[in-house]
Amino acid sequence: MELKQLEYFMVTCEKGSFNKAAECLYTTQPNVSKVISSLEKELGRELFERTGKGIRITPYGETVQEYAQNILHNAGLIVSMADHNHGKKFSLATYPSNMISRLLTDFYKEKGQEYVIEHQEGSVEEISTMVSQGIAELGIVYVAQKQLQSFQHILSHKKLKFEPMDVKEACVYIGPQHPLYHETGIDFKDLSKLTFVRGVRDFFSMEHHLNHVSLGAIRTEQLHYGAYTNSDHLTMNLLMHTDMCSLGINFLYPDYKQYDLHQLRINQCEPFLVIGYIYQEEVELSESSRWFIRRFQSIL
Repeated sequence: MELKQLEYFMVTCEKGSFNKAAECLYTTQPNVSKVISSLEKELGRELFERTGKGIRITPYGETVQEYAQNILHNAGLIVSMADHNHGKKFSLATYPSNMISRLLTDFYKEKGQEYVIEHQEGSVEEISTMVSQGIAELGIVYVAQKQLQSFQHILSHKKLKFEPMDVKEACVYIGPQHPLYHETGIDFKDLSKLTFVRGVRDFFSMEHHLNHVSLGAIRTEQLHYGAYTNSDHLTMNLLMHTDMCSLGINFLYPDYKQYDLHQLRINQCEPFLVIGYIYQEEVELSESSRWFIRRFQSIL
């Protein structure tokens, strides 16, 4: 059995006619009929009833159609995961971060002639999945200290390890258009007066962590959101040109001060976010990953 046979079969099911399927597949009606007949011969059952008025799918054909759809879908996923890069590569999955983007830019400047960079952003769950599936060699995440034990337990089932690098507090990022731009801090109870742009949402999100450290002064349901997005570009533009703000980790790559962003400290918010990296426990990290970890550690 070949994927071509299943593709011809599925198009014929959709079009309800060998002629229409041939037009869609840029081939001839006899060729479509030949391919379908060869599949029926291989399976030992008819997929279509041929009548003077055309064709009609058989009950057996309907069952095959369901399986064929799944096979072609999964085949498409496999193709999408194909590695078209020749030579060495550096694959990384992280939470959305301009600082990490700048580190990758530094990586290219130093090692761009040796490596191809593959970078994806996502939630903690998505990042750990990408590392466990081998899509990314290294994952950069942050989790709350109270969640660390359960998080490591989840990773153990995926044969992954988490290496902590530092502990940071949460902060509010604001731009020059924000009325609090020249302030140094804000109380938990006043967060409900602000308008936030919210990024990737998951169980380990910043907003979820905030519930555990505000001592009841604020809950995330009280926060007002003006935008939801997974676009770092939109987030940056909203921060720079509106009075929106965002929750983040209290550290910023020095060169990003050019964007005129300001970190507003949350008063009485102690460091509680553990930043670190995920990797497959039985796989030795490449030199590119070790380079990135060293450089990342140096700015934390």
